Amino acid sequence: MRLATIEQCKKIEHLSTLEYDLSDEILMESAGAIAAREIEQSFFPEIKRGQVAIVCGPGNNGGDGLVLARHLHSAGHRNLILFILTQEGSSSELFKKQLNRVRLQGLKVINIIEEPEKKNKILDCSLVVDAIFGIGLAREITGEHLKTIDIINSVKVPVLSLDTPSGLNCDSGTVSGAIINAHMTLSFGLAKPGFFVAEGPQYVGKLRILPIGFPYEILRSAATTHFVFTEKLARRYLPKRPQTSNKSDHGHVLVMAGSEGMWGAGVLCASSAYRVGAGYVTWASFKKPEVLEEAPEILTTDLSSEKIWSLKKVSAVAIGPGLGVTKQTAEVIERLKKTDWPVVLDADAITACVEFDLLPLPSHWVITPHTGELSKIIKKEVRFIEKNRFESALEASTYTGCHVLLKGFRSVLAYGHRTMVINSGNSALSKAGTGDVLTGMISGFLAQGVDPVQATGTAAYIHGRMADEWVRSGHDRRSLMASDLRNHLPQLMNRLETGALV
Repeated sequence: MRLATIEQCKKIEHLSTLEYDLSDEILMESAGAIAAREIEQSFFPEIKRGQVAIVCGPGNNGGDGLVLARHLHSAGHRNLILFILTQEGSSSELFKKQLNRVRLQGLKVINIIEEPEKKNKILDCSLVVDAIFGIGLAREITGEHLKTIDIINSVKVPVLSLDTPSGLNCDSGTVSGAIINAHMTLSFGLAKPGFFVAEGPQYVGKLRILPIGFPYEILRSAATTHFVFTEKLARRYLPKRPQTSNKSDHGHVLVMAGSEGMWGAGVLCASSAYRVGAGYVTWASFKKPEVLEEAPEILTTDLSSEKIWSLKKVSAVAIGPGLGVTKQTAEVIERLKKTDWPVVLDADAITACVEFDLLPLPSHWVITPHTGELSKIIKKEVRFIEKNRFESALEASTYTGCHVLLKGFRSVLAYGHRTMVINSGNSALSKAGTGDVLTGMISGFLAQGVDPVQATGTAAYIHGRMADEWVRSGHDRRSLMASDLRNHLPQLMNRLETGALV
């Protein structure tokens, strides 16, 4: 799924007008008409049961709402109340034109700015449509706009937002003040990056993407930097396993992890590489690892030995979980840089790269930092990173020279000039060891010959989806353990491959 930033949305509209003679008015008419049909299909009981409040701001988003009202009225729905929030001279020209049209059609219009006491009528409606502010909002919401949003958020009926919930930063997913808490958002043309990260998912509700007539060529050429990694892509990139294959066909993962008191990190990482299909997994640490009884199939060796570098047919390396931030770790990373092995770095390996000045890294490598680790790489505060997840991941990818998976809600994968948000996961993953499982999964897919972007995206999606299903199945999100993820992998991958996920 392609995403369009605020700037890209403006470019799409501009090019649609310039190259295809599709004016803002034509696109607005299309948006309002298609949104009206969607509302009839999705909220028919609410429309029939009571009044529908359509609350419009003074700009083009409000114009979309006015068009929607006209089309609902033309379809026979007479129980509409139009609320507008406009002052003299504050409305766009297109809004004024659409307002004149709804009045000519006989719709009831209440200007909340002029009659603020009447905004309480919103409380009596069975459905509320938010068309107050669109994607271009760049100021704090105050006055009657703020009070109106507070009233809308207090209703116990469905609230539907046009294009975006009013108040959301559509690039970053952050909120600086008031925002509509929507049950559903109808996004025109393409979804926006902010719908998937930070606070965005909390307010967008159910997302519908409505095609309103933007030419496909424009959408494809203008929206080139932000994407969503979905279940469909995870299914496509999941490695195939022919009946006639043997263990040598599925790669050899070398896991460099664990130390005294941290052996569990190595077990989780190595066993997860096996779980996703790797044919062999060798676990190495500076002291010979103590393999738990639950993972007898893991091969072990001494990372300090020269023999490690002569292992036959190593297909991928995972390094870092519980290994320690030491000169030894740094020396191993430096030596790995001289090989052509695909490598996944996590935890202590990432910190070692920063502290021992080992950056940049080979372009086919993958690092998986959380915000604290990324902060050390790009020298930005954690608070900034959380509010600018796409930008921060991309900056880290440029600085490190490799693929960067910024973990968290939601994880963002950056590579080249592109970023991809992983559309799965929740706070159940906020626990020690879950990152070790993810590192093992990525390395396991890499060992089977999957491209770094595809391997990382597929592993991250499945990793997050397991946490989603844990919560959906009735478990408390506080109760998930890293070993639950590893043990749930076989069933979820089978359902993913067969299309049985719901």
